[in-house]
Amino acid sequence: MLTRLTIPTARPTEPGLDQRSLYVLGLEYVQRLARRIWTDYNLHDPGATTLELLCYVLTDLTHRALLPIEDLLASGDGSPVTLTDQFFTARQILPNRAFTAADYRKLIIDLPGVKNAWIRPAALTYYADPATARLLRERPDLPGIRDVHIRGLYDVLVEYMDEVDSAAAKEAVLQAVRTCLQANRNLCEDFVGVTGVEKQNFLLCGELELTPDADLAQVEANVLFAVQQYLAPPVHNYTLSEMLERPKPDGSLYTVEDVFDGPALDTGFIDDAELTTAELREELHLSDIIAAVMHVPGVRAVRDMIVSPEGPDEPLADRWVVPVASGHQPVLNRAGSRVVLYKGSMPAVPSAAAVDACYGRLVDAQRRRLEGVHRDDVPIPSGTARRVGDYYSLQNHFPAVYGLSEDTLPDTADARRTALAYQLKAYLLFYDQLMADYCAQLKHLRDLFTTDPDQRRTYFAQVVDSFAAYQSIYAGNDLQATLDGLVEDPETAVSRRNRFLDHLLSRFAERFHDYANIMRTAFDLPRASLIRPKCEFLRNYPAIGGERTLAYDQSLQGAADLWNTGNVSGFERRVGRLLDIHDWTRRNLSELPYDLYPEVTTTPGDEFRFRVTNRTTGAVLLSSLTNYATADLARAAMDRAMAFAQLPEGYERNVTTDGRYYFNIIDEAGDVIARRIEYFDTEAAREAAIDELRTALQVTGAAGLSAGEGMYVIEAILLRPQAPEDPFLPICVDPNCADCADDDPYSYRLHVVLPAYAGRFARMEFRRFAEQVIREETPAHILPRVCWISREDMVALERAYREWLTATAAGTTAERTAKLDALQQALFAVKNVYPTQQLRDCVAGEERPKFVLGQTALGSGKGSSP
Repeated sequence: MLTRLTIPTARPTEPGLDQRSLYVLGLEYVQRLARRIWTDYNLHDPGATTLELLCYVLTDLTHRALLPIEDLLASGDGSPVTLTDQFFTARQILPNRAFTAADYRKLIIDLPGVKNAWIRPAALTYYADPATARLLRERPDLPGIRDVHIRGLYDVLVEYMDEVDSAAAKEAVLQAVRTCLQANRNLCEDFVGVTGVEKQNFLLCGELELTPDADLAQVEANVLFAVQQYLAPPVHNYTLSEMLERPKPDGSLYTVEDVFDGPALDTGFIDDAELTTAELREELHLSDIIAAVMHVPGVRAVRDMIVSPEGPDEPLADRWVVPVASGHQPVLNRAGSRVVLYKGSMPAVPSAAAVDACYGRLVDAQRRRLEGVHRDDVPIPSGTARRVGDYYSLQNHFPAVYGLSEDTLPDTADARRTALAYQLKAYLLFYDQLMADYCAQLKHLRDLFTTDPDQRRTYFAQVVDSFAAYQSIYAGNDLQATLDGLVEDPETAVSRRNRFLDHLLSRFAERFHDYANIMRTAFDLPRASLIRPKCEFLRNYPAIGGERTLAYDQSLQGAADLWNTGNVSGFERRVGRLLDIHDWTRRNLSELPYDLYPEVTTTPGDEFRFRVTNRTTGAVLLSSLTNYATADLARAAMDRAMAFAQLPEGYERNVTTDGRYYFNIIDEAGDVIARRIEYFDTEAAREAAIDELRTALQVTGAAGLSAGEGMYVIEAILLRPQAPEDPFLPICVDPNCADCADDDPYSYRLHVVLPAYAGRFARMEFRRFAEQVIREETPAHILPRVCWISREDMVALERAYREWLTATAAGTTAERTAKLDALQQALFAVKNVYPTQQLRDCVAGEERPKFVLGQTALGSGKGSSP
């Protein structure tokens, strides 16, 4: 339904909608550029008519471009399109996994049966003996012993809902809390104990003066309830609309970003300010209790009041500040409390049953408030699908005298008159095509910002088929394909596609520039290979961005949760995406899906070739065409060939003179860089072989380069002794060693172990980049120890790591002790490995790798000290 029933008399404020202004502006350009050959600017002039119609078409284009962005993104062929695949909702993109103590409190309070919860650091102290460079459980009576306080361990106290009163129900709540905490555990942190909070009863004695119209029972119930609220402040759940209307402590209102800050909850939202006030009290202030009582309707004055802990009748040291036992929650004992009410000078005694009934109603109302609300979210605007791509030729708006329509030329028109009409059609098609392509661009706006890696086009065109005899004006048969090739070549499409993806990444304050540079400089990869990792990163960004500090869930004990599993830390998944590691799961890293083999030739020295094999069948999928002077050069050529083999344009299909089919791998210039040395009887068999190769490369890793790449991230805090027989991690007592873990090898220490021989990790350029990314993505309070190890060391480490995970999940103390000792020995026995290098003469050829001071490691291929 139209919201405006009249045509506005005021001129449009948007210049593109003002046809008159556009005409004047266009006429000024004409007068300035063609004043020597065109001097008649009156309305009867065909040029003026054409300019008028062009300005009219421009207003239509402007109107389409000014449509709401949700309408443009929802538009395509005119059918309704949802935007859920184009955008993330607020609940999807804004929250993050629990990180602070307040975040964990929210998560626990969100669970059924939990009213409140508190996080406390858990005390764990070892003792370092510098004489023996060992940690001890007990402090010996020796000089020089230093205390080592282990950080990152926490205890959790839980307050149950009132209806959770049985031992079985309480244990079920505690188990749910343990499961939730392990699923949301921070990297290098652990939860030691989860228990119910101990209660400490307090008694209230007071004398209150009431207003004459006060309801005695209601006032007494309100007073007792207000005091209980002060002793144990509740944490309420709010809807999204309620949170947006609540003021912050500074008086400003919450925004959507504020509300969704922290973990996503299932039962509404929790006010941070309210959560802060609901901490366990360490002392009670009588002045605050009196203030709370004075706010109760019907209370005129407080004659006297005292709050004291229940127990032996001992005088308070200070009645105004009453201490609470450490780690206990103060609770009001209503039965033992005594409140005397006065109306005037006469005491008034309400019915005990009436007071209990009023108090019960208050408790029921609060219980309903604490039960929470549904999961609110900010919906994505659906938009209205518009046919913004439809274009109606401006030629149809010309007067009939111009002869542009099929039925406007008279039968007596000769060939010259017909040719003149066709000549004008061709001239006007230039403008038609510009306008139609603009409309096509608007129609495909959602394709410009899509995260579909198969979408490569960024310029769109369409055939103008809405004027008479358009086939006679266009040249060629497949008009759409011809236009697509004219408006955008593949190189431009790839460049612009990367720029659009970079724009989307920048909206999340992310970038892939460093990765793109290293892949192009070290591996000479085409820009097209960068599209897929960027798209995958964007599609998975809610988890990549919100779970970067998340550790793996060590409470999961199934075999599928321990090995060959995606149960790894958010840190590993994020680093894996940033480095474009296709498989970031916990698995065997000592096995490689392809091999590099030396071939001895008749030349003075050994030369090298490469091949890519199918691990299952052993068939050779790809081979080099030439020999290489060094293994590094052969590997670099293999990496490049595997990268181009992932691109559709990387295949050259040929047929031999005797009718057999084969294919080559070509680079951007069309040069053959690898091939499969096999001929096929049919074209279908060749295509099946190509599919086999592309599938094998996708399994081995992104762009085929990251075959075997992965990492083990081992948290030192999880290696702490759990039993008296468990061994300690080694410590370093050398004051001159800046890289050692000093006296504390457990607190916020991370071991990152990577295969030095796998995929791109064999190249020092990429290894330096990977290590930079690892250190940048490691939380600032955590110290990572990065180690690149050989295949032999990896075999021993992965066996020890897997057996330790299995023993820890089984819970057998003796077996865990043995496996922990084996893992520690394997972990600290591995050495950094550097590729083999040689010092060459300065006059060596350009094809020889150079030794760069400060950047090249003169390795031997064997382990060296980390």
